[in-house]
Amino acid sequence: MATTASCRIRTSVRRRERDNIGFGCGDQRNALKADPRHPLSLPLRALLGAALRLWLILHTGPADGQTVNATTGSITGTIIDASGAAVPGVTVVISSDALIGSNGTRTATTDRQGLYRFPAVPPGEYVLVCSHEGFATVTREGIHVGLGFSATVDVTLTIAAVHEDVSVPRDPTVADRRATVAAIHFDSHALADLPGSRSMAAIFAATPAVQVSRFEVGGNTQSAGQQSAYGTPGQNRPMVEGLNVSGILDTGFSLNYGSFDEVAVGTAAHGAEWPMAGVQMQFIVKSGGNRYRATLYADYENQDWQSFNVDADQILRTAQGGGLLARDVNRLSSYHDVNADAGGYVKRDVLWWYGSIRDQDVSARAVNFPVRPRQTRITSYSGKTTYQPIRNNTFIAFAQLGGNHQPDILSGFTLGPTTGIHLSEDSTAEQRAWGWLWKGEWNAVVNDRIFIELRAGRFGADRPETPNGTSPRFEDVSTLLVTGGNRNWESTLRREQLLGSTNYFKDGWFGNHQFKIGGEIFRRVQAEIWNSAYPGDVLHVLRDRQPSEVVLFQTPSKSENGDWTYTAYASDSWRVNNRLTINAGTRVDRYRVFLPAQEHPAGRFNPTAQRFPAVDEVIAWNLFAPRIGVVHDVHGNGRTILKLSYGRYWVPPGTDVGATANSNSPQWWTRHPWKDLNGNGVWDPDEEGPPTSRRGGATTESLDRALRLPYVDEMAAWVERELSANFGIRTGVVWRGERQHRLRQNTSWPIGAFSVPVMVPDPGPDGQRGTADDPPAIVAYNLRDDLLSAQQYIVRNVPQSDTHYWSWDVTATKRYSDRWSLVAGFVHTWNSDHANAYLGQPVRQNAFPLTPNDLTNAGAEGRYDFRMWSAKVYGTYVAPWGLRVTPLLRHQSGQPFGRTVVARLNYASNVTILAEPIGTRRMDNVTLFDVRVEKRFHLPRRIQVAGLVDVFNLFNGNPEDSTSWSSGAFLRPLDIVAPRIVRIGTKLEW
Repeated sequence: MATTASCRIRTSVRRRERDNIGFGCGDQRNALKADPRHPLSLPLRALLGAALRLWLILHTGPADGQTVNATTGSITGTIIDASGAAVPGVTVVISSDALIGSNGTRTATTDRQGLYRFPAVPPGEYVLVCSHEGFATVTREGIHVGLGFSATVDVTLTIAAVHEDVSVPRDPTVADRRATVAAIHFDSHALADLPGSRSMAAIFAATPAVQVSRFEVGGNTQSAGQQSAYGTPGQNRPMVEGLNVSGILDTGFSLNYGSFDEVAVGTAAHGAEWPMAGVQMQFIVKSGGNRYRATLYADYENQDWQSFNVDADQILRTAQGGGLLARDVNRLSSYHDVNADAGGYVKRDVLWWYGSIRDQDVSARAVNFPVRPRQTRITSYSGKTTYQPIRNNTFIAFAQLGGNHQPDILSGFTLGPTTGIHLSEDSTAEQRAWGWLWKGEWNAVVNDRIFIELRAGRFGADRPETPNGTSPRFEDVSTLLVTGGNRNWESTLRREQLLGSTNYFKDGWFGNHQFKIGGEIFRRVQAEIWNSAYPGDVLHVLRDRQPSEVVLFQTPSKSENGDWTYTAYASDSWRVNNRLTINAGTRVDRYRVFLPAQEHPAGRFNPTAQRFPAVDEVIAWNLFAPRIGVVHDVHGNGRTILKLSYGRYWVPPGTDVGATANSNSPQWWTRHPWKDLNGNGVWDPDEEGPPTSRRGGATTESLDRALRLPYVDEMAAWVERELSANFGIRTGVVWRGERQHRLRQNTSWPIGAFSVPVMVPDPGPDGQRGTADDPPAIVAYNLRDDLLSAQQYIVRNVPQSDTHYWSWDVTATKRYSDRWSLVAGFVHTWNSDHANAYLGQPVRQNAFPLTPNDLTNAGAEGRYDFRMWSAKVYGTYVAPWGLRVTPLLRHQSGQPFGRTVVARLNYASNVTILAEPIGTRRMDNVTLFDVRVEKRFHLPRRIQVAGLVDVFNLFNGNPEDSTSWSSGAFLRPLDIVAPRIVRIGTKLEW
């Protein structure tokens, strides 16, 4: 009998469109594959040298293992006969619209164990066809390869007397037998089905375990605020086309949602490729192909298509004035989103191209700006080329340019954008931000044992703000009212980056191994520019409408701070046997903070210019971070999986370390007590007292040379169970501990120096002293008088700053079958953490205890103990008449809080003190139900037209997702969830 065989995987476009009715992210087995998807990058010479040596000395031969990288996944599997014996020598050919080169095909051969593997497979839909002389041909359809994981496709060949074809459904297994990482994936079909604003906020809204601080309804906000998973806030790292765009929200740069082909969101148990423990996102942009395709998307909302949901009680508590009726302050005014893209080829299988343009215009009212609708105009231009001049060697170029115009930015100095109440446009600023991102990439499949990828690029952004008014600036820390002109300000960011990785597969060392080595190099420079501060370089701070403090700025100023990051990491996904896999890895990071040469010009309050020489190394750290995970198939049938993991994650220093240690501070100011001696309502010279604090100047700023970086330790345990062929459940616990926090501190003011007790009147919830609701006075502590004039600041670690989070998580997944799919998740977190603000609401002066006043109404070591939870349910149902219905139900607990007061103490004019323990009260729980209904029509020449209707906040709930905790404006709504909104849209594909 001849032993030649062939096995082909090919794409069926029609089948792909039919099978991707579900979210795709419900494929739990694939969604949680190990996270070697990130690139690693050593210096170019070392990386290429290591890859070349591996290429020359290692022999070929397939092994079962994961090949996951920053922009690809993989396909692996075993081919056996009906008796369970391996079938060696099978030629396996894969083909897909997503593959470039050789008519969209690639070839591998099974080894003596019947194993085959395709590394570096682009995300897409595949069909598997296996044939062997004497065996029936087997067809496997609807195989989705997602970003960052391996699709395991095992095939059994049966003997046939005559040639016959057998169609086999996709592998029903939903439990992941290899990886410990907790992640979820959204392909382009899932992204298109999600009801929402077509932004990162919409993706976070649908991701189990992710909690947000703002809730977008029908596009009323372009930001989900701060995201967290399993308690850890921040520490997130979004990646676009394998490039790091951390800090993207602060730059005003927005991603082009319509260009995404695949998005992966990781929430825990990250591999050695990831530096931090937070929510890690990867965005891959669509490529061209061997046929031309184009899409035109447009949607529209109108203020007449929405309800009112601000009730009478909220109207009584909402700030009045500004021109809008109280019932209108949270409604959408107008919305449109137009997105066109096209892709194809210059030369089939050699050169592809893709381009996308998006224009989005949102006008939404804000509770803390009851003046007029706030407009956000976002424009995005994306382009990508894919070139394969040599078989298995691919070159990719990508670029995106984006603008963000907002006429009314609600920035402030003592009051943030979510807490200050602006009753006039004069107190706002106009933002015109631009950002850009580009990369060049080379990846090569050397053979079925070695894969190499290397990319270089840059992320940059400029965000200028110009004031809309010129009158004197006032900010009231009790009533939260803001009036007067804003600042003339700008921030810039430049991040150059080089990343790469090499994967190597080895059999025979007590199992099968996938080794991955590589690294990253980043150079980041960030600048903060104050062309002028508030009018006259003066900020008036009021407390309950009375003069309290004056801040005098020294502008113009421009401060630049930078850092280098050098990373090398290595990992091994070791398949000991069919029941046990060990994922071990480590990363070594070197962080070096530097300061470019810079100058502080002369100005009103600084008559002499100051120059600061470049500092090549302000401080540096060399750090080691281990990661390990164990996956055990309890019964050996892939239905019950136990997973354990441990990892240490260092928190990168960012430019804030350089900024706080830079004598040329990003902000130059002095803060003084203010008494309006002549009663004219504005500051005049000699009305200020001695300075209580200052920023800027060579004699006041320093950095502890023994400063240690913070880190997060994480331990997790999971059980995954396949309950039926298309239904699985995962549950587990995650513990995280944060250590070695740092803070800028006045070295002359140790905590023991705050030893003078003083009674602070508590005005109670009504904010008025001497009324019936006044509680007893609060005991606070003044600083010793002999230390008041001492001003010497240092950045150093804070003792007793440890934070702990415990989380229990459960997620159930039903993959698409019987016309519907479903994903449901619930997470409950017990927090014991430090903070000086939650949801923008200050609760004490410092993030970690530096004075006894920071310990008022706090728990052990100054921590706050409370519980948070969230639940999400979503899926797709194909109703009669071909209607695709996609509901999304999300519920999140309100933030526990306590009332605060602002006190004048001898060392600071406005000190926030927690009058009630956190947990005395809880903000509104938020429950929102959104739904999308879509109908598609198929026209000749492969043209599809779809009409869609979205309904957001179907039950018209009105929870307050931001409320003032300050006694001066206690329980005043700052943000009320938008009312029920209807949106219509259309989509044309050809």
